[in-house]
Amino acid sequence: MTILVYVAIGYGARLTYNEHVRQLAAETGTMAATVVVYVNRNLETADSVAFVASRHPGLQALDPASANDVLRPLAGDEGLLRNALVADTEGDVVAWAKPPDAAVEAKLDHAWLKTVVTTGKSLISPMLGGAGDTAHAIVLGYPIANGGKVVGVLGLSVHLEALERVLASIPLPPGSVVTLTDENSVVVARSLDAAQYVGRSAAPGGRARNPFEVPASAILTGVDGIERVFGNGVVERGPWLASVGIPTSVALERTWPIFERNFTIAIVMTVVIVALTWLFGRQWLTAFDHLDETAKRVSRGDLSPLQTTPMPTAEMDRLQATVSSMITSLQKARESIAAQVSDERRMREELQSLQQQVIRQERLAAIGVLVSGVAHELNNPLQAILGFAELLQMQQGMPEQARADLTLIQKESTRASAIIRNLSRFGRQMSEPTPVRLRDVVASVMELRQRKLEELNIKVELEEHSSALVMAIFTELQQVVLNFAINAEQALVHANSTERRVIIRNGDRPSTGSGRPELAEGRDGWAWIEVEDTGPGVPAEHEAKLFQPFYTTKPVGEGTGLGLSVSYDIIRSHNGRIGYRRGKLGGAVFYFELPIVPNDQLP
Repeated sequence: MTILVYVAIGYGARLTYNEHVRQLAAETGTMAATVVVYVNRNLETADSVAFVASRHPGLQALDPASANDVLRPLAGDEGLLRNALVADTEGDVVAWAKPPDAAVEAKLDHAWLKTVVTTGKSLISPMLGGAGDTAHAIVLGYPIANGGKVVGVLGLSVHLEALERVLASIPLPPGSVVTLTDENSVVVARSLDAAQYVGRSAAPGGRARNPFEVPASAILTGVDGIERVFGNGVVERGPWLASVGIPTSVALERTWPIFERNFTIAIVMTVVIVALTWLFGRQWLTAFDHLDETAKRVSRGDLSPLQTTPMPTAEMDRLQATVSSMITSLQKARESIAAQVSDERRMREELQSLQQQVIRQERLAAIGVLVSGVAHELNNPLQAILGFAELLQMQQGMPEQARADLTLIQKESTRASAIIRNLSRFGRQMSEPTPVRLRDVVASVMELRQRKLEELNIKVELEEHSSALVMAIFTELQQVVLNFAINAEQALVHANSTERRVIIRNGDRPSTGSGRPELAEGRDGWAWIEVEDTGPGVPAEHEAKLFQPFYTTKPVGEGTGLGLSVSYDIIRSHNGRIGYRRGKLGGAVFYFELPIVPNDQLP
């Protein structure tokens, strides 16, 4: 709560600071408008002087002596008008009010004077004098007409240093600045450090800004690196931008006393609150410590009954009773949950057993129907084809090309008969294990799946090193290897791999240690089959669920989630081991291992 109070004080100080900044924006806007009025008024005064002077016959006749008499009273060292001149229609000066300053008026461009004649309008010259010069001026040019025809130019030189003294006299907080910039964002006059900045660009990044597009108020960092609140106004005659800037530190100085007062009050109140809390809170500490120890004991799993102690208030006494009731309820809930978990574990084991039985029965029934139909429909025609091919080969005078074709027919018919024989064996439900060589299992699966893999442009590599016997049901091992092969095939197809390879390895390592040294360690007395593919592998988050029933990562309609689960049950029922790991090629490696049967224990 105390922290919130101090945050509120800080937030209030920020709001007060923002309010003072808005007040400064209003002040600078008013001051900028005042500067605009002042400059316009002086320009209007100069216009009036020029209007009267340009009608003097001596000026209209461009007579140097008469022009000098008219111009001399207009120039002075203290006023805004610094000097005056008369030029002819070619821009050549006829007369000066006083000798021109070599650093200022002498730099006046005669082509600009000729432009006044050409346009017939009053114009304002670019600033005379550059950055670092001690004096600067601008010339107001007015056409001199005689009989409706422009015969010359009257020029009035405005003393910018006098203008700066006027700007500096405006009452503003310390560090404030009044700046007058031209349409190219070059500083024409500045109330602060004028010698350093007049004649230099005031635009950010050196890019000139249109005075009419500058916002009326803004917070900017000036050319002197000080952040100020600026109010802006436009002298349309220039066009010039009149800017009045007051440092933002002024707003901070106005805000600080209020913040200091509020912070002091908050500190005093915090000390009072802490003292009162300490005085009235000591008697609560014992009660809270007792309840805290009880809560820690409960969090450690100790649900023994609460030892009640006297409490300082009725509310604390009710809290103690509530904690005691909670402990009793937790003890009862723990006993109930333990019994429920035990029942659910038993039910889950029974359900898994039933699922395995149903899945196996449905598989065997489906395969039996399939095999019986295939064997009945295909075996007899294949035997006829095989027989006639042999008879035709025996005929004399048979062309060699025809004999080669008959040999191919005989070979493929024999292969088809072997596939039907494997299907028949795969469909028979065998309940008793027999001695099996793992390479025979791999060969039977390849007879069933070789053609499909070739159609999908999947290269199969066989690494066969197993010769030992294991006790197993041949068709069940055949089903496990078939599941592994189908999974590898689908992984390559779905991943759209450019390199499609499946490596099937088998090997064994008798417990005598006479196996080959290149085989994996920790497999003494075991024979194994591994199926590796070059697909993307199994994501790490899915590895723990691979052998769970009904879990699949395949698209809907392409997998039931039972293949690996059934394979797991088959291998476990043979006292074997089954698993997954990531292969060296980046894909998946599914494997199973079975105990080798010594020759002296074979039936």
